[in-house]
Amino acid sequence: MNKNVSIILNVILFIAVGVLFYFHFSSCNDGCAAPAGTNDSTMASKPVVADPKDIKASKIVYVNIDQLNEKYQFLKDISDAAKSEHTNLQGQYQSKGEKLQRDYEEFQQSAQGGLLSDNQINTKQEEFAKRKEDLDQLQMKADALMEKIQAQSMQAMENVKNYIAEYNKKSNYDFVVAYSDNPGTTQLLLANPAYDITNEIIEGLNAQYTSEKAAKGKK
Repeated sequence: MNKNVSIILNVILFIAVGVLFYFHFSSCNDGCAAPAGTNDSTMASKPVVADPKDIKASKIVYVNIDQLNEKYQFLKDISDAAKSEHTNLQGQYQSKGEKLQRDYEEFQQSAQGGLLSDNQINTKQEEFAKRKEDLDQLQMKADALMEKIQAQSMQAMENVKNYIAEYNKKSNYDFVVAYSDNPGTTQLLLANPAYDITNEIIEGLNAQYTSEKAAKGKK
């Protein structure tokens, strides 16, 4: 770990992004006149365009992932826990690292000034090596924390996907689209609030999470 170590704490869930494009082509009837300057060979070289597929109207709703990150209690819990653990690790590393550097500089000055015996120098070097190992252990804990956050993020994504799959057994939507207020993270540029099911999803997820926590607490 160094002073620039950072832990990614914001978790963004992508459920599914569906974008429908309809292309409508118009073609001339047999009676259309050829434009000036064209001949039969030019007309014959035009590509044949198939008729558009007849697609029925789809039922599309969306979930605001910004609100999901903010209000889904499971995400809030893992984020708060990660912040606390990261702050603790970072504080320990910075404090021990700075003290180790100060002590080592003092040791070098004393050794170069002939103030320490060979035995004292060896003892100090062993001490510094042990303290460096302690810092390496903190770095390993930070790496483990990152892996833990990533695993929990994947679990949160699975929770959302699985819940929406159950939710959709009654609603039968064709698409559930992930939407963000940040244009840089979504392909959906405009959304009608009438098709927003975010609150229903968050309420259901939180109820499910509360029930699971209560069940674990009884064990």
